[in-house]
Amino acid sequence: MVQGAATADAVVADAAVPKDGKYEVLVPVAFPDEGTFQWLDDFLEKNPTYVELSDRKLQDWAASSGLAKPRGGTNDKPAFAYGVPGMDDMSLRNMIASVAPIMPRNYVVMEVKSNLIAAERSTLLKRFSKAHFKKVAHVVMGEPSKEHKKKVHSIILKAKQDKANTDWRLKKAEKERKKQLVKRQKELAELRKQAEEKRKQMVEEAKKKAEEAKKKAEAGDEKKEEAASVEVEAPAKVEEKKEEEPEEVDDLGEEPPTAELSAEEQKLWFQPKVGAGDLAPAVLSKAFASFTIPEKEEGFDAINYEWQQEAKSKEYLRKWVVETKLTSRIEDLQPSQYFKDKAAAWQKQFGEWQTKQRAFKAAAPKKKEEISDGAKDISSVEDVSDIGGGEPLFAHFAPEDWALIQLRHELYLLQDAFQKDVNDPDRAGIPENHLAFYYNKYFKKGLNPKLFSLSTNLELFALLKDTVAIPADTQVLTSQLPAELESLGIFVKLTEENRRERQRRIDAGDETARLKFVTVPAAVIAPVKVVPAVVKGAGKGKGKGKW
Repeated sequence: MVQGAATADAVVADAAVPKDGKYEVLVPVAFPDEGTFQWLDDFLEKNPTYVELSDRKLQDWAASSGLAKPRGGTNDKPAFAYGVPGMDDMSLRNMIASVAPIMPRNYVVMEVKSNLIAAERSTLLKRFSKAHFKKVAHVVMGEPSKEHKKKVHSIILKAKQDKANTDWRLKKAEKERKKQLVKRQKELAELRKQAEEKRKQMVEEAKKKAEEAKKKAEAGDEKKEEAASVEVEAPAKVEEKKEEEPEEVDDLGEEPPTAELSAEEQKLWFQPKVGAGDLAPAVLSKAFASFTIPEKEEGFDAINYEWQQEAKSKEYLRKWVVETKLTSRIEDLQPSQYFKDKAAAWQKQFGEWQTKQRAFKAAAPKKKEEISDGAKDISSVEDVSDIGGGEPLFAHFAPEDWALIQLRHELYLLQDAFQKDVNDPDRAGIPENHLAFYYNKYFKKGLNPKLFSLSTNLELFALLKDTVAIPADTQVLTSQLPAELESLGIFVKLTEENRRERQRRIDAGDETARLKFVTVPAAVIAPVKVVPAVVKGAGKGKGKGKW
């Protein structure tokens, strides 16, 4: 296929034999969107004998052959939707990846995600096992060199200047257009004025002639007729002197304004992210926890640190991974058996409590039960299902209370199961902005404050501050209860204490204490049925290969 390519579509690169007979397989290891491809472009500019192996290079080759570049994808994995089978099914890419290891060349294998993962780096190096290849990792992370910063600033400044030039030309053209429009309108107004004056003059002349003709007919006097026929020359019309309008000052100047970098832009190390960037969010979220600095044990002959030395690079990586963990979601997280067992136990207990309440009320339908003295101290209650005389502590629970006790347990279990399932000390808990995602992931339903006539999760947590909270300093879902609960009855006690406090305030005339969700949907009250997650097989579909 390559041999049959037209000369115009092929690029022939001379492969000069290195002095030591070793060709380099260079593997850049860089953070997504932190100077990855900019560093590569600078390197290739200085080292033109290196051949880039990447998806973007394959697209450059396609563009030079007349194929329009498809939209979409990322810098690391751009979209391949050419309508050409060999391109779209990645067979051409896979063929080049197979041929490269047997062709002695200096290569740069650019895979942003794969080059950051040890297992995938090792797989790559095994393909270049020939003795004439020297495998070198170039770690490009941390604070870049002054040269790189200068290049980045020049690129940002050029982009700003280009935009300033374009904006200036557009404003200039628009101003000239308006100027010509005003000029044309004035010219048309002057022509209309002249036409109107001429029309009036013609009307006056016609009127004058008509009057003269009438006089001639009445007088019949030839002498008078002759006298009348003498034309009296009208006085010359004095043209009004037009005041010249002052020429409009062009405040745009003759040249575009000179762009300058702002104080914030001067502090930038890398170009601002454009479009989807290097990696798709889902890909980054799934892979970043596996990012590591390369080691020689993986198969490298040498490891070069471009910007910072090994210790600082590892520190930078560690800090970056920890910070990313706090802001990214675990897309493939699945509820564990621990969660399923706890959720099932709660469903059983919740149902028993509701059955107990219905039975208690049915036994004395006309009697308003009074809470016994022994239940006035809620913390001293040992059995929430019987505080005396068969009366449960939850005897007076309304639908709102059942909804709140359900939500209390769900959020407590969510933060508890999340920490156990993730088992990562770097993840202190669920960030507030990802709460809805994980709530849906575990309970298969949405967390909707509007069901409680509230607007935000924070307003909802104000009703549950005895169980969970989101501290302002961490913005992470945090439990207010012990890690190990003695019994599920704690949720009944908290809900009953909250109910009594609300009732005391309402009895005192404080209507703000009354809950707004008067009618609670059954879906909110009823415990969610946890369905075991079905793990789908990997299937036999084709996946994109690697260089």
